[in-house]
Amino acid sequence: MTADVESKWLLPTQIPFEELKGRALEECLFWLLDGMGARDIEWRIGGSGAGAADGGRDIEARFLVPNANGQVESRWWWIECKGRSATLEKDAVVTACNNVTAYPSVDCLVVATNTTFSNPTRDWVKQWQERFPGTQILLWDRASLERMLGQQPSTVSRLFEGGLSSAGHLESIRERFWNLLEYSSIERIKRIWNERDQIEIGLMERIALIANEFAHGSINERPWGAACESEATLKACQLGVFNVLYLYTRMVKTGVDEGPIVLTLAYLILATLRVYSPAQVAELLRVALTGPKGEPLPEKVIDFLLTPLLDSLLGDLQLVCSSQCERFSRDESLKYWAKRDPLQSYWARFSKRGAGPTKSKENYHRLERTTVPCTVGFKLGRDEGCPLYQIQPTIETLDRFFEIVTQVVRARTPLSHSPIPKMPQEEDQESDLDPEQEAGLFEKDD
Repeated sequence: MTADVESKWLLPTQIPFEELKGRALEECLFWLLDGMGARDIEWRIGGSGAGAADGGRDIEARFLVPNANGQVESRWWWIECKGRSATLEKDAVVTACNNVTAYPSVDCLVVATNTTFSNPTRDWVKQWQERFPGTQILLWDRASLERMLGQQPSTVSRLFEGGLSSAGHLESIRERFWNLLEYSSIERIKRIWNERDQIEIGLMERIALIANEFAHGSINERPWGAACESEATLKACQLGVFNVLYLYTRMVKTGVDEGPIVLTLAYLILATLRVYSPAQVAELLRVALTGPKGEPLPEKVIDFLLTPLLDSLLGDLQLVCSSQCERFSRDESLKYWAKRDPLQSYWARFSKRGAGPTKSKENYHRLERTTVPCTVGFKLGRDEGCPLYQIQPTIETLDRFFEIVTQVVRARTPLSHSPIPKMPQEEDQESDLDPEQEAGLFEKDD
């Protein structure tokens, strides 16, 4: 990670170093150590005031590091926090170093300040270190803290709301989603959207942004999967589906709601089908659902990973498309989306029984007029129903299902008259759609 990248993340003038004293400085160090990978961090808060006894250290932590033989060993750190308004006095460092000599098991002592250390203090520490080489002494001043905070945007986001640039907030959003499956403030995402043309948005960041949008409600206001080049959408889809097992495993372990992640992956698949060949996207999913030696994953695993994505994709298209099609009653289609009137159910929160359950999705009924032409161009016989309601998406029917989905999304949101792009690794392959169908999909209304 380069210093140039870090400087783009951090807004040093927005971090109140002058006020970083006492508990505030200790909290800052606590989360910095956590971000550095420390284990068994103990914040020795001895009381509610600044004078609480801490036994010569404010924080204890352990780091696991490899030794010269390649074996991992544990190193015990002490951290002393000294918040000041001016240069830290030498006596404070001398006292901290002398105190640690009574504890030979301490491998490293950090003296951290929000200001600076004088040159005489640094010279004294070098001389002391020569006499007591067993314990390493580190002096972290304001410049050191600023550099470390620049490497940990999620820590800055946690402690100093205004300390990050939009690029820094984006990095924090990426870290929180992929590492913790946590979501960020919608206000930060709005800020990034407004500055999206000036910020470099990577694949992991784009997926994290989409997941955050669904966690907060909808992707409609900020369509991250469409507000980029088609190849970026494709690569984000590839990254998402190839990490589906990782994401589902983390969801199960952490108990996070699967809804936003399922909607994110389904949205990326749909956005990719809008541009790329359905056969290619189907093959992408099949490859993602194979083992390390190319063997298919067990059927139960495939169903567990794939079914929620395909069901989400199908359910949305069925209702959105049918509500805008003359073959179906719009009122009947919209009933599925209707929510309970809050004025009718509000006072139930104070009753002993609560409001009655809403009708399940299985209670949705549809009436289809098979004599009316299909709005999106499916050529259906007099007794044929809408293909969206006739197919059951599985790994075996993936190609046909994606062909149906592709025709719907391209008819509803036409791109242009330009040819369908090929996947980067498959430039020599032809589109699976015949020329007549392909041209029809991109025909726009005047």
